[in-house]
Amino acid sequence: MSEIFEDKTENGKVRPWRERKIENVRYAEYLAILEFKRAHDVRGCGEVLRFRKIGEHLKLYQTWFCHKRLCPLCNWRKSMKNSSQLKQIIAEAVAREPKGRFLFLTLTVKNAHSAEELKVSLRALTKAFNKLTRYKKVTKNLLGYLRSTEITVNEQDGSYNQHLHVLVFVKSSYFKNSNNYLAQAEWAKLWQRALKVDYEPVVHVQAV
Repeated sequence: MSEIFEDKTENGKVRPWRERKIENVRYAEYLAILEFKRAHDVRGCGEVLRFRKIGEHLKLYQTWFCHKRLCPLCNWRKSMKNSSQLKQIIAEAVAREPKGRFLFLTLTVKNAHSAEELKVSLRALTKAFNKLTRYKKVTKNLLGYLRSTEITVNEQDGSYNQHLHVLVFVKSSYFKNSNNYLAQAEWAKLWQRALKVDYEPVVHVQAV
């Protein structure tokens, strides 16, 4: 009886190639319906995967990816690569500053209701975040950060919810007294100031 091949991570978790390929095919079908020329390229993405055995593990050594921005398979591969790089960066940060602490910070703005409005808002987000990191009470505790932008769509009205997720690395002294510590309400006030808006944006912060 033949054995079904499974690509597993070092901790034994099965990588979801099948699920991502199904999503990829569905996306390619949508492109074909819209008569996009790249539909064929997307459909062939990751069609054949060749692995080599290295020690006790298998390593992907030959395939072809389409590298299209919205391809589910390529985005999954990219997320795995980013995750691996993130672990290395965090490990290096901790090695350099073993007493440092991490905060998970979420910074939001009002929803955008059109593509053009979203474009303007994303630029404002980046500009405001750069201002935020230069404020005195932030900079005196800041060792570094990793930032990502997330955009979700409200299913009820179709508006875009754009926000930032930030992993902030701070000095251990951040938690020791009120001169260093920033409560959630203070983060919200600073974020409002950086955005230059007349409403108090939703901000969430927690130690990790």
